[in-house]
Amino acid sequence: MTRALHSLAVLATLLVVTAACAQPAPDSVSPAASAPEAGRAMAVTIDDLPVGRGHNLAWMQNVTRGLLAQIEASGVPVVGFVNQEKIDREGEREARTALLQGWVDAGHELGNHTYSHPSLFSTPLADFQDDVIRGEPLTRALLRARGSAPTDSLRYFRHPYLNVGPDLDTKRAFEAWIGARGYQIAPVTHDNAEYIYALAYDRAIEAEDAALQARIADAYIAYMDTTAAYFEGLSRDLFGREIPGVLLLHANALNADHFNRLMDAFRARGYAFVPLAEVLQDPAYASEDTYTGRAGMSWLQRWAITRDIPFTSEPLPDGWVQTVAYP
Repeated sequence: MTRALHSLAVLATLLVVTAACAQPAPDSVSPAASAPEAGRAMAVTIDDLPVGRGHNLAWMQNVTRGLLAQIEASGVPVVGFVNQEKIDREGEREARTALLQGWVDAGHELGNHTYSHPSLFSTPLADFQDDVIRGEPLTRALLRARGSAPTDSLRYFRHPYLNVGPDLDTKRAFEAWIGARGYQIAPVTHDNAEYIYALAYDRAIEAEDAALQARIADAYIAYMDTTAAYFEGLSRDLFGREIPGVLLLHANALNADHFNRLMDAFRARGYAFVPLAEVLQDPAYASEDTYTGRAGMSWLQRWAITRDIPFTSEPLPDGWVQTVAYP
């Protein structure tokens, strides 16, 4: 199954899961849920480094330069999660390694996102563990060469597709194994369908349609604002407060052009951006999580399912953007 088809299948499954857990709610977010609140905090994580879609080297270089420049301008600390397979190209390994070196030179922390981005839902545990190990050497070497601070070690793991396994035994076995290797799993609270907007944006770039690019970017920022309001409300329902969040993004052209703008939108909601290590110190992240299944979803939703607390479905991406992305 291609990643595009996998993404659509997971989105459809997630809608079924959330619909089953849903309670009646208004069609739009209330003003109170949307209002900025002082003291909000967020860690930003970026998956699929060096670049998500399998474009040529020149594309990857342009996206990497743009994204790193946007991050530097924003002043936001990030953790990037690497798929080392994207580096292993005959005749281009040195140039592709330089893309990751750019992240290291900029002072960013890197984590393991497996070698080839398999799903634990459909991959035997032993094979998945082998893929994790295969995804370690280059990232670990680049970080060690930088120094000996905690951020210079390979300490975070992110599940591809946010899938933690087909059953609880697999989930728990992997968590014990990955912990024994010195990793902490990087959860996500603010999940989203950013990848759909990113794919649509790529198609607009390929069509040399600047007006469509701008329209998609505007819709992306508005959509992410709506999803933020949704997860803020879910956090209050679960914990009686808004816990510090973890935002999932991807390394793509959309964020290479508009990351700073997105961060400004979160700042307008009252967010300060903090390191992932600081966020994970919040006791909420020790909450019991027994959710397994095909759908990758926010840990807030997983905790709600574990506690049998009903919740409404998360906001859907714009239909017209989905049509552009998947014509």
